[in-house]
Amino acid sequence: MASRSNALGELTRFWLQARHGCLIDEAVAVRVPNGNSDIDLVAMRPDGMPWQLPDGTPITRAIIETKDEHDFDPAGRDFAKRLRADVAALGDGRWIPKGQKAHFSMLRQEHFDKAVQIFGSDDFELLFVVHALEQTTRSELGPLLATRRIHWLTVHELVDDLLAWYGPGKGQAALRHTLVGDLWHLLVGFCGMRRSGGAG
Repeated sequence: MASRSNALGELTRFWLQARHGCLIDEAVAVRVPNGNSDIDLVAMRPDGMPWQLPDGTPITRAIIETKDEHDFDPAGRDFAKRLRADVAALGDGRWIPKGQKAHFSMLRQEHFDKAVQIFGSDDFELLFVVHALEQTTRSELGPLLATRRIHWLTVHELVDDLLAWYGPGKGQAALRHTLVGDLWHLLVGFCGMRRSGGAG
């Protein structure tokens, strides 16, 4: 059974494994003051070749945090407020120094240092997969953060990317060997469900 237990985390894992052929490590423990945290997902392809985000950004290795609060923040406005605070704490760096508050835990120095330990260098991307992120904030901060190899992806974009990929010749029946793959094959392949639109 997968160690991730929320739907967005499982869908992201499926996207990385089935869509991009990545090897995955999950719930990687990170020691932080007064306790433990984790990196939700660590991903890279076994052949070391890059894979792409839906916007075409190439990724060779990445640490991924999934955050889903659609029940009470459907437009991602609270996420936007928290992201603005984290960007202020980042300053000109790629991580928030130890001792400072971080709303998105993977921006903490401890998580960055753990990823350096895993990959053997700082040659990796940070990817946040969220249910939504208020568009004005994303438009303002997204390009700035991308220069620091910090990227944002919404569930709408992830699902659209899976829908564009899924089709004849993609070994749909083989997807039934995992729970999320089987659900995808049933709902999309058999029932013909498609996304009708919505905020990205």
